[in-house]
Amino acid sequence: MLKKIIIPVVIVAIALGAYRMMNAPKENSYGGRPATPVSAPSPESSEPKAKPGADARKTDAAQAAPSEAKAKAPASSRGRGFRGAGQLGKQGATSVEIVPALADKTLAQLDLFGVIQAQHHTRLSATSNARVLALDVSEGQTVELGQGLLSLSADSAQEALTQRRSAQQELAARIRNETLKHDNDQASLAIDRELLRIAKNSVDRFTSLNSQQLTSGSDYEAALRAYQTQLMSVQNRQLTLAQYTDQMAQMLAQRDALASQIRLAKQAVADLQVMAPFAGLVAKVSVTQGQELRSGDVLVELYDPTSLALFVRVPLRYRLDQLDATQISAVDSQGYAWQVEALRPINESGAQRLTLVPSGVNPVAFLPGSHVALTISYPIAEPAVEVPVTAVYDQQRVYLFADGVINAADIEILGRTQRGYLVRSPDFNDSASVVTTRLKTPVSGMAVAIVTPKDGARP
Repeated sequence: MLKKIIIPVVIVAIALGAYRMMNAPKENSYGGRPATPVSAPSPESSEPKAKPGADARKTDAAQAAPSEAKAKAPASSRGRGFRGAGQLGKQGATSVEIVPALADKTLAQLDLFGVIQAQHHTRLSATSNARVLALDVSEGQTVELGQGLLSLSADSAQEALTQRRSAQQELAARIRNETLKHDNDQASLAIDRELLRIAKNSVDRFTSLNSQQLTSGSDYEAALRAYQTQLMSVQNRQLTLAQYTDQMAQMLAQRDALASQIRLAKQAVADLQVMAPFAGLVAKVSVTQGQELRSGDVLVELYDPTSLALFVRVPLRYRLDQLDATQISAVDSQGYAWQVEALRPINESGAQRLTLVPSGVNPVAFLPGSHVALTISYPIAEPAVEVPVTAVYDQQRVYLFADGVINAADIEILGRTQRGYLVRSPDFNDSASVVTTRLKTPVSGMAVAIVTPKDGARP
């Protein structure tokens, strides 16, 4: 019974305490005590009493004063708006540097990479299965025309040459026999024809005697058989003589084919001694002594150092193909000068190919396949504005400053310099200024403030 009374009492007490805390006066924002209410002045006040009309006017003015004061208060007293006090309000316009858009540059530069290649080079390969017998040179060695590079051993090449020579000798014997046989057939044909004439006369004689019944029929038949046999012999001899021309043509063709095979076999044997086809430098030795080779395996690569050239691809937008080769100069990273030997557009790859050769007596200390850094200088068709790399966005626009804001301007890049790009734009004029400070997200109409470079120089 006691619990039923105590529990409701405790709940009511807690609720009453919470209600009083919620309705208690709050401290001001500075942590002070609650402001004490100001009581109305007592009638015993020392100040003189105002007239009723004046009191009304003063009361209205007093009520309006707080509102006017609030309206005239600074933004900081009204909260933190976009242009009010606070972190955003304290930030000013973006500071940028600019340069005048003066078109005064007529010489452009490009920094590119090229590949060294030898215009006169060769790759020697094995012509048959062989074994490396000896190596006589090493990579980087200078060789003379006809100098031995390596020796190979191949029994099959020598055997092939021997077999072809034997076949050639056999064919030569057949040709001689056919020639002798032909001469004999020609002589025999004359005899056969004479015998045929005799046999013909005998048949004619027996035919006459037989008509007069002066001889037997068997003699006539024997004479006739002898004539026919001799006639067949003459015909066979004529056929043999007629076939001689074709048979001889076939054998002569075989002789020529064998002669060609023998030359190839001799060359294969000679190729076992690999010689330098021209004076040059050994670029690579691809075999080792004792190595077994198959036909077609690469042995040695050789090139002529005086034929080295530098091949460079230039983006087509720079249109160097419209210039004369003498107008273009180039210097590599080691300070050596190069001159343009040929310039060919490569439309399918979107680039132009420059072929450069050493200028004068400059030494070429590069091997074929080396990549070389190169600076190319060339004149441009019209004066252009030089701007730093930081001023160009997406290779197609810059931002111009005017009246405290920036606006985008489309450009065409005519070339490069050591300091940036050479550009032109229809929006450039004598009063235009290009923003050189790199902005993260520039937009047309963006407000900026101009600062002077620390060194006072043009960026």
